[in-house]
Amino acid sequence: MDRFDWLELDEGAMRDAIAQRQPWAAALRQAPKDGPTFYRAARKMREAGHFRAAAAYYEKAIGFEDQHYPARAELIDTLVRAHHIEEADRRSYEALDAYRQVRIFYASRALVLAHLGKLDEAYPLSTVSIEGDPKAWYARCVRAELLLKTSKENRVEALDLLEDAADQGKDLWECHFIGGCILLDAGWPALAAGYFSEAAHHSPRAAISWICLGDCFHALRLYPQAMFYYQKAIEVEPKHELALERQKRCAPSIFGLIRVFQRDRLLKRWNKEFEKLINKQEPTVDDF
Repeated sequence: MDRFDWLELDEGAMRDAIAQRQPWAAALRQAPKDGPTFYRAARKMREAGHFRAAAAYYEKAIGFEDQHYPARAELIDTLVRAHHIEEADRRSYEALDAYRQVRIFYASRALVLAHLGKLDEAYPLSTVSIEGDPKAWYARCVRAELLLKTSKENRVEALDLLEDAADQGKDLWECHFIGGCILLDAGWPALAAGYFSEAAHHSPRAAISWICLGDCFHALRLYPQAMFYYQKAIEVEPKHELALERQKRCAPSIFGLIRVFQRDRLLKRWNKEFEKLINKQEPTVDDF
């Protein structure tokens, strides 16, 4: 299953959420009507974890202003995080082809190529995106992702780049969220949890931060902690489908642990089976 389901959020759901004062609803209390308002709505949807709606609003923002570079770059990143690589491939190629002078699109294209497994093609573009811009935080995130996809032995260098990115980035939620995604995808859930925790600290109403924290602890098989963070996301947005699905998936693991650690019941069960063994009785299915 993809980490971020491509969930539909229709207009009716949006109106219901606005009525319930969901954390992202402030951006939609009045229907977006121009590039800036569509862009703000897209960012709110991204923070909420509604990536389909975010992508649609980024598209609207770009429709109003073709040279809206942040909207284009964030659209591509959103598509990649949602594992819509084919669409991200098309959009990143178009962006770089049209705006060769814009360094962030070199990073966007490098990111997509990395996810396509074309690391040899990605590295030169990544280098261009970083050179000459000491504050290119996103380019440093992408470079860290390339390094980790090349080899987990590059962890120290990748972590240094992510730390530099967090120091340089203006939107601290965005920096830490992307850093967490990179580390979790690379198989470092404990390290990713630190980044998602920072993201949640900087934007506690961003439901996707809590969901990703839950995913980190689920990967670590710390299921009660995972459930705690999925519940935090549901407290932020009670009908969040992705958080509810994650919680439902996690519940059997917790109940399994509860059964294991009910010591008195477990002791009685094994005493019973030991007596059957002495009496040379075979246990039946009903006994379990």
